[in-house]
Amino acid sequence: MSGSALVMGGGCAGIAASLRLAEAGWHVTLVETRKRLGGRATSHIDQATGGLIDNCQHVVLGCCTNLIDLYHRLGVADRIAWHRKLYFADKAGKAWAFSDDKLPAPAHLTRALLSYRGLKFGDRLRVAMGMRRIMKLGNTLRHTEPKRTFGDWLREHGQTNAAIERFWQPIVVSACNLPVDRCEASYAVQVFYEGFMAHRDGFVMGVSDVPLAQLYERTEALLNESGGRLMLGTSVSRLHYDGERITGVEVADGQTLAADVVISALPFDRLAKVAPPELCAADERLHGLERIDVSPIVGVHLWFDRHVLDKPHLFFVDSPLDWVFATGRDAHGQYLHAGISAADAWVGETSEAIIAMAERELRGYTSHMPALSDAGLLRGRVIKEKRATFAPTPGIDAHRPAASGGVANLLLAGDWTATGWPATMEGAVRSGYAAAGAAVGRDLRVADLPVSRLVRWIGRLG
Repeated sequence: MSGSALVMGGGCAGIAASLRLAEAGWHVTLVETRKRLGGRATSHIDQATGGLIDNCQHVVLGCCTNLIDLYHRLGVADRIAWHRKLYFADKAGKAWAFSDDKLPAPAHLTRALLSYRGLKFGDRLRVAMGMRRIMKLGNTLRHTEPKRTFGDWLREHGQTNAAIERFWQPIVVSACNLPVDRCEASYAVQVFYEGFMAHRDGFVMGVSDVPLAQLYERTEALLNESGGRLMLGTSVSRLHYDGERITGVEVADGQTLAADVVISALPFDRLAKVAPPELCAADERLHGLERIDVSPIVGVHLWFDRHVLDKPHLFFVDSPLDWVFATGRDAHGQYLHAGISAADAWVGETSEAIIAMAERELRGYTSHMPALSDAGLLRGRVIKEKRATFAPTPGIDAHRPAASGGVANLLLAGDWTATGWPATMEGAVRSGYAAAGAAVGRDLRVADLPVSRLVRWIGRLG
């Protein structure tokens, strides 16, 4: 089956849907409001240098099979630098590397967990017990237990405040963009199961060695090869609906674009604005859009007058900053990129206040970055994503719609749809593949990494 498709939204979901349809012989028109692709995982021009800087540091994990597949289709898989060693630090001067041994999962990370210097040994054992419970659950929690927060789940399973604050919380905040006391337990459990236990490559972290926007540059050429086109700087203003199907998509300049199938890869709130009331009433998938909440992320870009970080990154367990990445070096100094996830407390602050906080926090880690004691901050820039992700709160699954099942020629994509994943680039790509698959009549999603036999065996034990 082939035809014409109009994809609204050029983030990871829209790119993924467009490319899979183009490969299947469809004529695809991809419409994006901004002047470049990527959505919330893209780059901005730094006015001081004219170069590109990312809105926020995005990473890919080994368990993100669909995102990795998309990078291969775009021909940019070789631009991802992979790290099997993750560096953690606290302000007390403790530092530790989280790396694997050459053992089958989940034993590959046993030594790393038991040597986690951010916790006392007793707390590490409790964390290990929590991991054992997660192995037994696998990804079945959302089907077998009541909806609740991960914080409640952790306390019910014997986790101490120290273990929560210095192990579970930093990882959940970074992965799900919510603290443990707001995050749906099943999504947090999934992060640890898929990333730490199911497969030995699940936790491995990949970072683009080019600005994110450059990863998507081949999209236009790939669409053109199949007779499609990319329309940047083109904003959708309204969907036309005749009571049975979408008959056209009106854009800001007044023209109406038509296609056999329309895929919305817009944010849920944007879709609610462009969909007419009669469409929202007719399609049950759109009934819960107003019940989806959001969570912000703040990216802090800092340029120092000398090299201050000799590791590729540091993750923090006792700071408003989640992490800092060594993004660039030259003869004049070093560019660092720090991030604040679940940034409700900071998104309303001025850029000056956020930069001052970030500099102060980094200088609190001078035992890990001694050159910071004498380094000068040349400048800083803050990028706020106030609606960075949907918030995976308890019960959210009831409001995450499927790709198909409503108006026949309207398909939905976006990390907020029913992907089974939290708000990640992986979830976005999965949604795009699911929407394209609904159009062509077969599942186009890439399988998860296989669960190791040892994990399956442990999970079956009582």
